[in-house]
Amino acid sequence: MGTINKRRWIIGIILLLMIALLASAQTIADYYEKSKLEASVELQASLEQMASTESFKYSLKSEFMIGDRREVISEVAGEKESGNTHIKGEMVNTPIDIYYIDGTIYNYDSFADKWLVIESGTANSEDLLISELNPLANFRFKSVNEVEKIGFEEVEGQECLQVRCKPSVESQLLENLWKEFEYLFWIDYKKNYVKKAELTAVNKNNEKTRLEIQVQFTNVGKKLNIEAPETSTAKK
Repeated sequence: MGTINKRRWIIGIILLLMIALLASAQTIADYYEKSKLEASVELQASLEQMASTESFKYSLKSEFMIGDRREVISEVAGEKESGNTHIKGEMVNTPIDIYYIDGTIYNYDSFADKWLVIESGTANSEDLLISELNPLANFRFKSVNEVEKIGFEEVEGQECLQVRCKPSVESQLLENLWKEFEYLFWIDYKKNYVKKAELTAVNKNNEKTRLEIQVQFTNVGKKLNIEAPETSTAKK
């Protein structure tokens, strides 16, 4: 082997060793960062961040499990900004397209092919008791018990911390009908927000009936510009 080739070979080996050391150092740093994460602290921080966020998009699916039979209650895609909300999808096997803008509901009637405009008498979508219009209402707690760090899993390419807990919920709609709540969160621990969440609960009157709700969040904090639909003409 010539002197020049030998020198190149040695330099190549050194470069490979440096790259391997840097990768190993990064892996160790990542492991150390993740090992320091406390489930209860990260959960609290992410829920507070979501509650203060002005805008986000989401997908929500709610189902009943009656024995071995699964029944879809709703499956919607939604967007929320500064109290205004738009959801589209299905509820109880019926297509829906609903806007909630400044206390007014715009509900598209597919049979009449027109928008129905309803003054709701409230400036808060939470008062309507429709969790599809405000998915965060499902994740407000009086207290949180049995918080457990499950591990890490990617959601849409983002590594998330998985946390399980059994809280006491604030929602009267949930509390009146359900018990034994258990939640699983996927937390973007670098940005402190909830990327994905699931809840399960048991019906108070029939323990063979269970509730399952899954929500996934995107575009958190981004400008969305939700506006009321044009109601003077039929929907296209």
